[in-house]
Amino acid sequence: MKKIIYLAFILLMTSCSNWFDVQSDNTSVNDKKFFEDENSFYNALTDIYTQLRQPTLYGENLSVGMLEFMGQNFVPVDETTKAYSEFNYEAMERQGTLSDIWREMYRAISATNKLIKEIENTDVVFYNDGQKEIITGEAYALRATLHFELLRLFHPSFSENPNYVALPYMTDFGTAVGAPLSSTELIAKITKDLEHAAELLKPNDPILKGINLFPVKPGEIDSRLRTFEMNYYAVTAMMARVALYVGDYSRAFQYADETFNHIRDVEARSQVFYYFTPGKYGPDFSFSREHIFGIASPPDGLTEVSETMFGERNIKTRVDLRGIFPVAADIRYRAWFNSIGNNDYVMSGKFSKESLLIDYNKTTTGETASLPVRIPFIKLGEVALIAAESLNETDNTDQAAQWLIDLETSKGAAYVTQRRQEKELDKADVREAISEEYAREFWGEGQIFFYHKRLNHKQISAYDGSYIEMDNKKYTLPVPDNAL
Repeated sequence: MKKIIYLAFILLMTSCSNWFDVQSDNTSVNDKKFFEDENSFYNALTDIYTQLRQPTLYGENLSVGMLEFMGQNFVPVDETTKAYSEFNYEAMERQGTLSDIWREMYRAISATNKLIKEIENTDVVFYNDGQKEIITGEAYALRATLHFELLRLFHPSFSENPNYVALPYMTDFGTAVGAPLSSTELIAKITKDLEHAAELLKPNDPILKGINLFPVKPGEIDSRLRTFEMNYYAVTAMMARVALYVGDYSRAFQYADETFNHIRDVEARSQVFYYFTPGKYGPDFSFSREHIFGIASPPDGLTEVSETMFGERNIKTRVDLRGIFPVAADIRYRAWFNSIGNNDYVMSGKFSKESLLIDYNKTTTGETASLPVRIPFIKLGEVALIAAESLNETDNTDQAAQWLIDLETSKGAAYVTQRRQEKELDKADVREAISEEYAREFWGEGQIFFYHKRLNHKQISAYDGSYIEMDNKKYTLPVPDNAL
């Protein structure tokens, strides 16, 4: 069988366009897929990442599209986006949005199950040390992560009803669906898979040592590209996200703090992810070096969606954008938004065609190549906010404030710094500052809706400056008809 080189090797050894031109058939790995050598397992793993970047999932609906309108960041322009903004799930199901998300997420999960089954029972010899463990760890991490994403969508917030039952946890390949489980039961399975992934990745993942200053050998995993995949720190970041979701502040801080060990333990020139600072980010307007894990997108992927939304259709931001960014020096405001007159703004910069990822790979001639923007999945800003919230809720307010200051300083801002100079901050002050940072940090990433839902906010600000009364019915997407 023809060998298809896995993601990292392709990005390293070929021009960036070659890999991004590969089209997924959008099908799960099936029984006809022969796992005959090391490369075939890499190919199966790459297929899963490729599935995630389609518009029905993180290429649009779960990033810059549906979830952002539900989070009230953008002004709706048609019946589809209006249905998103109004939480009109009946209309969304008629449009097929919910069924598409459900189907494609479980299709990707089924592919992880096939990969896990095959790699744990294979006789194939892996010639590169640790490669088998890395692939297996990523598959377990992806299975857990995708189930958690479904949980955040189709179950109410954990604090509101931990016993709510709707989703199954799939561990077998195929279309057979197990019994639906409660949120508590799902969290236990998600946590178990993430812990197993961490055990497999920690001794083997090259990201822990940072960028290898010497060329990697053919077949080796390039640490520069680990943030395109579920690396070890992506797993610890996800564990922090899950722990915060259930209100376990101690574990949430533990895993958030461990994620930042990469910055503490690795010298600056070898860090794979780090805070961008003013003047350092160049044309990388999505600040991809802060992504702990992001999904690769082809040139006609997220970039084209962004150009259509904010270039052709002029979809506007919520009316209070300048209130969210009171400091114009904030590099997020400067890099992401453009004024179109009459106090209206569009998010034209963050994922535009002008935004490029620099220095991730080299062409076959040895020159550095730029890649199109990728889809951020979990990044330093969120992990810092998890750490700050966990510390604040356990009465470590001063330490929580410092995590916020480190984040805002990297953005050329001083919101919390100025507050602390004016008065001693209490728990309520830090809670407010955290909420304000959520509003600033995640534009186009689909996270603000989940923030409101996790804290079960009874009222949220709408895109037009009014307020929306929220409840479980609005926060909880219905399981599509006949889905089970």
